[in-house]
Amino acid sequence: MRLLSERTREPTREELSREKAVIYSSLADFCASLLQLTFAITTGSLTLLSEFARSSFMLMIELYSLWLLAGIHRGRMTHFQFGVGKIEQFSWLIIGLGMTASGIWVAEKVVRSFVEQSVPPTPMGLAFAAIVNAFNLTINWVSLFALISGGRTEESDIYKAQIKSRVVKCANSTFLQITLTVATLATDPVVGLVMDGLGAAFVVVIMLVNGLMMIARSLPDLLDAPLSGIELSQISETVSALNAPHIEVLKIRSRRSGQFPQVEILVSPVGAQSAGKLLEEIGRLRAAIHGLDRRIDATFVIASQGETTT
Repeated sequence: MRLLSERTREPTREELSREKAVIYSSLADFCASLLQLTFAITTGSLTLLSEFARSSFMLMIELYSLWLLAGIHRGRMTHFQFGVGKIEQFSWLIIGLGMTASGIWVAEKVVRSFVEQSVPPTPMGLAFAAIVNAFNLTINWVSLFALISGGRTEESDIYKAQIKSRVVKCANSTFLQITLTVATLATDPVVGLVMDGLGAAFVVVIMLVNGLMMIARSLPDLLDAPLSGIELSQISETVSALNAPHIEVLKIRSRRSGQFPQVEILVSPVGAQSAGKLLEEIGRLRAAIHGLDRRIDATFVIASQGETTT
């Protein structure tokens, strides 16, 4: 199975600008992750250790998004007739499982440090940890500015997700900077240990929440779960309310492919009508469904004398 088809178009200047913003941000995040790992090992800072685990998994998401964004900008995803939702959800599931497992591992480290009364990080170690986090904080804010500047025109949902993710990173890094600075300036080693553990616990909560949300979001789509009852009811009510006397709706099936709902509607002609009349009413039905959500991929299957045609 091919993941990418032949290039069918060249990216525009705006699209290249968005890709460069994501590339530069990802490279900066990679450098920051290396620093976090290095100083987490040398200083014993739980905050840096947990932040390294979280940022590493977020970096995987950024790289996947960049690959997907570049493929769309060059028309190399057109052979996926039902979109790339399955690939997206499988990636989300793997990363979500890894992030959840890492969150549990770091949480165990935090609890053990308090229960076993571990040796608190040295003031010099906390100072280095604060400096590294300040570097990461600067990267996040600069990257956020670059992403916003690169998306001044109408951007895709993938690019919007990059911006939202960067906003969360900025808030996360800002909170950690406060805890690490307080820990560095504290004269009591116990206060330093508590503040370092508080920062790590904060990151652990974010990792667990994000990981579980990614798992909960991806599993139903991988299993072809139908749309929610509210969404199906809205579609059924819209179809029923539309005046289409020459079509009878027999069945509605649905599933979700990433962010795109897919709906298959089995209809049967009423009376002897021309193909043009049927297509006209199907077009009205499709337009009404798109009025609910422009992302809905609506497919109509016409049943006639025991056979079905699309």
